Amino acid sequence: MSMKRMGERGNLVCDRWILRMFVETAYFVLCNSYELLYTPHMANVELWRTSGHLEFYHESMFDQMQVEKETYQIRPMNCPFHVLIYKDGMKSYRDLPLRWAELGTVYRYERSGTLHGLFRVRGFTQDDAHIFCLPTQLEDEMTRVLELVERILGRFGFTKYEIMLSTRPEKSVGSDDIWEKATQALLNSLKNKGWDYSIDEGGGAFYGPKIDIKIRDAIGRLWQCSTVQCDFNLPERFDMTYIDSDGTKQRPIMVHRALLGSIERFMGVLVRLMQSNFDITFCHWLELFLPW
Repeated sequence: MSMKRMGERGNLVCDRWILRMFVETAYFVLCNSYELLYTPHMANVELWRTSGHLEFYHESMFDQMQVEKETYQIRPMNCPFHVLIYKDGMKSYRDLPLRWAELGTVYRYERSGTLHGLFRVRGFTQDDAHIFCLPTQLEDEMTRVLELVERILGRFGFTKYEIMLSTRPEKSVGSDDIWEKATQALLNSLKNKGWDYSIDEGGGAFYGPKIDIKIRDAIGRLWQCSTVQCDFNLPERFDMTYIDSDGTKQRPIMVHRALLGSIERFMGVLVRLMQSNFDITFCHWLELFLPW
C-alpha cells in the first residue's frame, strides 16, 4: 500500500472518530435530556426470542454461538437492551418521557454480493436512541426529534431531504386507536416543521408508523439517514408498563430514532461529497464543535 493511500485511510479513521465525538458531544450540547447508554454486544438467545427478532429477523442475523452450554446471539439491534434497562424498576407516568441514546455497534448478515464499501457492511455503528413516553407526549417528542435532525444534518450542509411517512401495513400489532393516534402525531410533527413529505400507504413497520428522511450524495443517490419509528410491539412482548395517574398500569409508547443512521454509511456520503480530500478535513471537523 502506498504511503499516500495509507495516509488517506488514517485520515478516514481519524474523521470517523471525530464524527463519533461530534455525535456524543451533540447529545450533551443539544440533547441534554438524553442519557448515554453502553450495552453488551451479545445476549442469551432468549432475549431475541422474546423481542421477536428470532422470528421476524433471523435471515439478517449471524449464527448463534455456544458459551458454557448456553446459546448466545450477537446483536443485530440495540433496542432490546434498552427495554431491559426500562424494566429494571417500576416506572410512574411522572418519570416519562425517558430518552436514552447509544452509539452502538450492531452486526447483520449480508450476502457477500450485496456488500458495498462503507454503504453496506456487516458491522456498523448507529447513533441509536429510544424514547419511552405517554401517548399524550408523542407529538411533542416527534417534533423535538425532527428539530434535532434539522440541526444535526445542517451542520454537515444537508438542508434538502426527501421525507416519507409510512402508514399501517396489512399485518401489524397494536389497536386501531393507537395506530390512528400515533400516525396523526407523526403527521402533526411534520406539519409543525412545515416540511414537504410523501405518504407510503401501508409501508410502515409491523410494529408502528414511521418517518424516514433521506439525503443525496454527490452523484445524486438517495440514502436513508434519519428515521423516527413508533413501536407498539416491544412494549407488549416485554410487558412494559408504567403506573398512570389513576393508579392503573398502562403501556408506554416506544420510539426508535436515529439522526445520522449508520456512521459508516454517513461517512461514505461525506467521502463522496468531499471527493476524498482529507487534507483539510480535520479543520473542517473542528468547526462542528463551535458554539451551536
